[in-house]
Amino acid sequence: MKVSNLTLISTSLVVLATLPTQSKALKCGIKGVTKPCIGQTDSRYNQDVTYNLKEQNNFWKSLEGLYVQDVTLYESNGTAVTNNVFFPAQQGTYDFSKAKSFVNITVDGSRLYNHRYLMVKHNSDGPGGKQFPGFVNPTDQYAASTFEKNGEAKSMGVAQGFGKDFVLAGENPATFTPIGEKVFLIVTPATKHPTIPGGSIQMYDSTYCLDSDCKESNIYNEAYIGFQDEEGTPLVRYMRTSSTKVDTDTWMAEIDKVYTEFAIPSPKDPSIIEGFNRPPFTQPFNAITSDKAPACAALVCPTNEDWALVDPYLGTSPYIEPEGILTGGFIAGVTIASIVVAMLIFYMIYTRGVEAREKRVKEAVLKSLSKTMSLKISKNFTAQDLNQMFQKIDTDGNGSLDKGEMKGLVEGAGVVNMSDRDYDLLFASIDLDENGTLDFVEFCAFFASIKVEEGAHDNFED
Repeated sequence: MKVSNLTLISTSLVVLATLPTQSKALKCGIKGVTKPCIGQTDSRYNQDVTYNLKEQNNFWKSLEGLYVQDVTLYESNGTAVTNNVFFPAQQGTYDFSKAKSFVNITVDGSRLYNHRYLMVKHNSDGPGGKQFPGFVNPTDQYAASTFEKNGEAKSMGVAQGFGKDFVLAGENPATFTPIGEKVFLIVTPATKHPTIPGGSIQMYDSTYCLDSDCKESNIYNEAYIGFQDEEGTPLVRYMRTSSTKVDTDTWMAEIDKVYTEFAIPSPKDPSIIEGFNRPPFTQPFNAITSDKAPACAALVCPTNEDWALVDPYLGTSPYIEPEGILTGGFIAGVTIASIVVAMLIFYMIYTRGVEAREKRVKEAVLKSLSKTMSLKISKNFTAQDLNQMFQKIDTDGNGSLDKGEMKGLVEGAGVVNMSDRDYDLLFASIDLDENGTLDFVEFCAFFASIKVEEGAHDNFED
């Protein structure tokens, strides 16, 4: 049986074709077997990397807290807004150059809560120089970490004004990005204005911490309002804020102080001016009797359905670690091993085939010789018997047999249909020293290798 290189190559290709590069039974990162997990270099795929914002970036820890802020709003020409009109001019204006803001920032796991009360004082320019109550504008911003696990947060939505519904961020949410340990950026793409019907707003906020714990910080805000003023100029507002982090008692005391200074009454104050006995011209909570502000400044808190829009813990990450992908070295090793095993199998089959054909050829030759020579075939040949046979085959009398003499003997003995390959096989099995001729010793060894059953014999004529 001849095993060709083509056979081995074909076997190898079959092995490769049946060997998958991606295995559902194996995990990634098995040394020497599967490729490293993507999560080793890409945190998005690493299940051990949390969605917790504070663990993703230390800045979130320093940002969290209660803040008292001094706020100044500027027109697009750079002048401070000192006389903003909320009512007909005869009822006076509000001074946004000396506004106060009280902020509560909480980072809880994957979620960011930013609650703010902006308070603005009336200019006491009402009828007869009358002072009307100050203005309170509450704003709640909500955001959550992302599947990117890069320390950023994406906006879920904003609620502005007491009892107002959320303006959901939609497909293009604002991003909250900490940079290093000192800077915090908020970029809000154009979105629906929360208080102006049909209006839109696009904002950019930057916070710069003046110390490592962000106890003192400066905030700059640009707001691009999606409508124009009376002269057709797009409305742009700028806001600068000086922010100080304080404890709860100080925060509450400062709120109560501004209530008094800005003449913002309690909803139950008997001296409240008619028409101002409602938000946003009354105190949202009593800072003296309360130990904390309401959970949501706008008095409308988001539900789990709202959070499900952005909170990664309530969604399914698109970054799923694939099943184990076999390494090239492992595939090569399996392939080589398969080829070796295949070669061993083919070698065994080939060897057994050669042995069987060799035995068949030898027996056929022996039977033919037994019919043409006056010699009794038995298990015990004498040296004289073998010498007699050898002399008869050695037609040129040179004491050795060549392949032609052996072939002539076989053909003369009547062995038919023997191929050249069988002749070669027969002669090679006898020619022990591989010198191309057979001496008497090799000839004797040939007959010694043939198994003859007891009693089997033929009579020959001389």
